[in-house]
Amino acid sequence: MSSVAEQIRNRAKVDLSLPEGVAPAGELARFKRYLRNESALLKDMHRSGGLGREVCFARAVVIDSIIEHLFEAALQIATTKNFGKRPVMTVIAVGGYGRAELNPQSDIDIQFLCEDRLLSGKNPDEYLQNVIDAVLYSLWDLGLKIGHSVRRVSDCVKEANKEMQSKTALIESRLVAGDNILFEEMKRQVQIRCVDSYVEEYLAMRIEDQSARREKFGGSVTMQEPNVKNGCGGLRDYQNLKWMMHFKCGVHLIEDLETEGQISKPDAEKLEAAYSFLLRARTELHYQLERAADVLIKAVQPKVAWRLGYTNRSPAKRLEAFMGDYYRHARNIDLIVRSIERRLAIVPRPRWQQAIGRWVSGSKEQIIDGFRIIDGEISYVRRGVFKEQPRKLMRVFLLMQRHSVRMHPDLEQLIRDSAWMMDRKLRMDQHVHETFHEIISQPGAVGHILRRMHELDILGRYLPEFARLTCLVQHEFFHQYTVDEHTLVCIEKLDGLWDGKWDEYKKYREVFEEIARPSILYLALLLHDAGKGFESDHHERESERVADHVADRLGLDESATDSLLKIIRYHLLMVQVAQRRDLEDPLVVRQFAEALGNEENLNLLMLHTLADSLGTADNLWNGFKETAQWTLYWKSHSFFREDPEGSKAENQHRDELQVEILKLLDGQVSSEEVEAHFENLPVRYFRAIPSDEIVADIRLVHEFLKFQILFNDRMLEPAVDWERDLNRGYSSFELCTWDRPGLFGRVTGVFAECGFNILSAQIFTREDSIVMDRFFITDARTGKVPDSEMRKKCTERLREVLKAENDLDLDFSELPESAVEYTS
Repeated sequence: MSSVAEQIRNRAKVDLSLPEGVAPAGELARFKRYLRNESALLKDMHRSGGLGREVCFARAVVIDSIIEHLFEAALQIATTKNFGKRPVMTVIAVGGYGRAELNPQSDIDIQFLCEDRLLSGKNPDEYLQNVIDAVLYSLWDLGLKIGHSVRRVSDCVKEANKEMQSKTALIESRLVAGDNILFEEMKRQVQIRCVDSYVEEYLAMRIEDQSARREKFGGSVTMQEPNVKNGCGGLRDYQNLKWMMHFKCGVHLIEDLETEGQISKPDAEKLEAAYSFLLRARTELHYQLERAADVLIKAVQPKVAWRLGYTNRSPAKRLEAFMGDYYRHARNIDLIVRSIERRLAIVPRPRWQQAIGRWVSGSKEQIIDGFRIIDGEISYVRRGVFKEQPRKLMRVFLLMQRHSVRMHPDLEQLIRDSAWMMDRKLRMDQHVHETFHEIISQPGAVGHILRRMHELDILGRYLPEFARLTCLVQHEFFHQYTVDEHTLVCIEKLDGLWDGKWDEYKKYREVFEEIARPSILYLALLLHDAGKGFESDHHERESERVADHVADRLGLDESATDSLLKIIRYHLLMVQVAQRRDLEDPLVVRQFAEALGNEENLNLLMLHTLADSLGTADNLWNGFKETAQWTLYWKSHSFFREDPEGSKAENQHRDELQVEILKLLDGQVSSEEVEAHFENLPVRYFRAIPSDEIVADIRLVHEFLKFQILFNDRMLEPAVDWERDLNRGYSSFELCTWDRPGLFGRVTGVFAECGFNILSAQIFTREDSIVMDRFFITDARTGKVPDSEMRKKCTERLREVLKAENDLDLDFSELPESAVEYTS
């Protein structure tokens, strides 16, 4: 880069040096010729593969050379009659020009810095005015877009303290021509009076500005028409990081952050490569449009791609390759900068202050499974936590979800550095599968967890089928995101439906509540476009094939797999039938309903269709589609409820399940008891409970019935079963007893007395009044799985309370105050 700059300056000495006393205005031709020749060389340098930062720096050197020679000539011809000694002046570059990063159509912002005596009155001194006019008019005549200001050192300090933008411009300013001593004095004064005492205030303003800007420009890296400068993962993100570095650490280069321990070497290299790529893309964008522009519009993307070396004959393939690279680089900037921003913005409290806080309000710190939760953040206790137990690469996200906490930047970096441990062995690990299944079983709290997993490179390593979608361009006009971003947005929209985020969609919450196994819906959304990673005219068929492999690897039961594959296979069907077919034709409704098979699948597809549409584009869903969808839904709903043919598939599934259960029980329980179990429970039970748990339920009912037959004094005693599940981070407690008034209150009261936290529960009552309750609980004091002593105490107390004819007084005096917030 320095050799290129040296060559540019040497040519400027030859081409731009003016005879003494000659005004620049009379020699504009040579300046125009120099600018034209250098611009052509820069274009050739760019088109032949020059790095983005290198070309932009070279362009800044060209402008430096022009301004330097104009300024020197202007000083020579300016009159000094009011002064015995020539006054001191400088020209400094600010903004993008100050960073020495100029694209072809970038504005050139300069500031004339002068002695106080040149700007002491209302108007500038004649000497100052003559110099400024000579330089500016020449630059304008050359066709350059110049922004300028004239200030003294005191003015610089005043302006810097007035607004953040002025302060930022001055901290990255650069001397172009003139007196270096005056320039350094300005830098020193700004540092002392505008930077050193305003660090935390500036960082807070920067973080707020970043957040507002990202939201304004789409809130996503993978917009179909990204803003190269201001969008998420754009040039401004990188620049903002450097400004924060200057204030917080007093450094200017990314490699300096390595020394500070704020960034790893691989991340620093990714950041620099990404920034240079974006600068190169913006340079070509300016060449194509012949004007200043930041939005990489779809119409110009193929041309930009071709000029940047993406020369596939197929425009679609060319565009896919170029935009894929663009998104990957922008994503690197976005993720790395966000992590470092948080790290730089953290203000550590002194130890004495932390100690006083714990003494006044009690300790809010909890250690769970090798992780520390404190002040709404989760971090590691020891850096070797994942080396010791790689399974915790998945479990940490379950803890983050369950306790509604953010991830500390140090933990983020450790996960990113440890992501390679999520290998084939871990992908086949049943313990990891159980943890992942628990994560996607929490309606309303799944999207942000999967996004964090994706950002930290865990989701794609755990599900390579999803990794293939990362930054994959969609060529459909109405899609505004890449495939991976579209998928995550769909899941976040589904969370919003559960939370009742939008008034116009609140009735979908009722459909959501009818779903027995929400994990199937979330997994279907996660994989519904997985087929787009393959060349196929029907991506839904490829997606179904991919989902079948995933279901087998995750160990889904037959019923769950069947629903998953149907929802993915038909994920476009509801829109097609509702909007293109005659819904008054009973045959149309019958064929649609029979394709889905049962009411559960109808509910799943109803929600999947809406979430998919909302995640495609903000304005894709409308009143017509809403009405048509609900019409088809209710007609299909009636078919399943009223038409004898509608219940045929449900009854067939139930019969097949009963045969499977009898085989699993292998004669341990009589067929009459199994028949009674199936006859006395609602359809929802057989949708929600997998076959292995149904077997456990039947065995528990069998044990309870033995109490009734063999022991006269144990008829009110419940049959109970405990199961510790470390992968899901809770204990499962199952209870079987007779239904009676106040039963639920007695059971939960005992849990509270014993210091348990109930995460969720499954409550089923048979028609013969036998209750089967399953509770998922943790120790409220520690957040961990209850130990054997706690389980024993709870079982004894529960039997005592449920055998009593009247309510017993429960002792809540030892009830712990949980220090951690839970999401159930």
